[in-house]
Amino acid sequence: MGVRLGFLAMCVCVLGGCGGSSSTTGNLRFLQASPDAPQVNLLVDGHSVASGLGYINATGYVSLHSGSRHVQVVPVSGGSPILDTGVNVASSGNQTLILTGSVASAHSILLNDTGSTTTNGDGSVRVINASSNAGTGDVYIVPAGDSIAGIPPTVANLGFDGNTGYQLVAIGGYEVFMTTPGTKNAFLGTGSINLASANQTVVALDGSSGGVTFTQLADQ
Repeated sequence: MGVRLGFLAMCVCVLGGCGGSSSTTGNLRFLQASPDAPQVNLLVDGHSVASGLGYINATGYVSLHSGSRHVQVVPVSGGSPILDTGVNVASSGNQTLILTGSVASAHSILLNDTGSTTTNGDGSVRVINASSNAGTGDVYIVPAGDSIAGIPPTVANLGFDGNTGYQLVAIGGYEVFMTTPGTKNAFLGTGSINLASANQTVVALDGSSGGVTFTQLADQ
C-alpha cells in the first residue's frame, strides 16, 4: 500500500520581501523526496516559508513574487544547505519543486502544474519517478480494478527523475502501476485513488524499508 501524507499547513501569502519588486505572483509547492535527508526548513530569498519538513512531506502552494527566486533547503539542526538553487517563478503559474536523490547528491526538479483542459468528465494525472530503488519502469494509469494484462504501458521506460506528463483519465477511481520494463511484473501498485480534482500528481518514492511507495498531490 502506498503512503499518503497530507500537506503541512502553511501560510499561503505573498512574501513581500522576497528579493524583488515584481507586481505579479506565482505559486510554488515543495516536496521533500530525499530519503536520507534530515528534517529541513525551506527558505525563499532568505525568508523561512516552511519548517520541519520530513521525508515525503509537501507544502501547500506558496504565493511568491514572480521571477528569479533564491531557494534553499537547510537542515533544521543547522549547517550547510542541502539544496541551494535559483527558481524562476512563473507569473500566474503553479509549479512544484522536488528535492530528490540521496542527501549526498541531492538535487531538484521543477515542474509546471498545468494539465490538459478537462472535458466530458476527464481529469489529468501525472506520475513522477522520484525513486532510486525503482530505477526505470513502465507506467500504467488505468481505471481502478482494471488489469494491465494485454495493454501497452501509458509511458514506457520512465527513468529516475522522469515524469509522464499529464495523462487524461476519467474522473473517479484510477490506479497507477509501475513494472519492470517490458514485463507486467509490478513493483508499485497504488490501489484505487479517487480523482476528485482536475489535476493530480502521483510521486513514486523509495520505501522506508526498501522497495517503492508513493504519495499523491492535488494540483492547482
